[in-house]
Amino acid sequence: MRGVWLFLHILGYTLWLGGGIATMVAGITAKGFTPDQRLAAYRLTSAVQRILVGPGVVAVTVSGLVLSMPYMKSGAVPGWMMLMMLTGIVGALIALTVSVPTAARLGRLGLDPRGELPEAFAALRRRQIVTASIAGGMGLIALIAGTVLRN
Repeated sequence: MRGVWLFLHILGYTLWLGGGIATMVAGITAKGFTPDQRLAAYRLTSAVQRILVGPGVVAVTVSGLVLSMPYMKSGAVPGWMMLMMLTGIVGALIALTVSVPTAARLGRLGLDPRGELPEAFAALRRRQIVTASIAGGMGLIALIAGTVLRN
């Protein structure tokens, strides 16, 4: 059973971090697009966040908690694991409570009556950039802690 949980853990962080990188690349690329094309790009990044990042965050968090149970029961949680758990959980909470919902809101925006980006766009985009960067950075620190610092 440990193999299944380990598979879900690896799959989860792959979806989370891979989807985050895809969102970042699409957002940077869309900066030069016309307003209607830019909103279409954000509809796509909204789908990536909802379909890949959100479920990936849940999978990595749940599987990580299950995989860490033997360490927590023994009371001997290594430092690398504590760092991985803390940064992973904080990043996951930020992603699930702010970043993914913000991406969903961005994906629902339409052009204003003048054919321009709506007023809410800039603030939502800024929130998405900051929170997704923090969540992804925390996920990356957790990944480094679980791989590089483990040895």
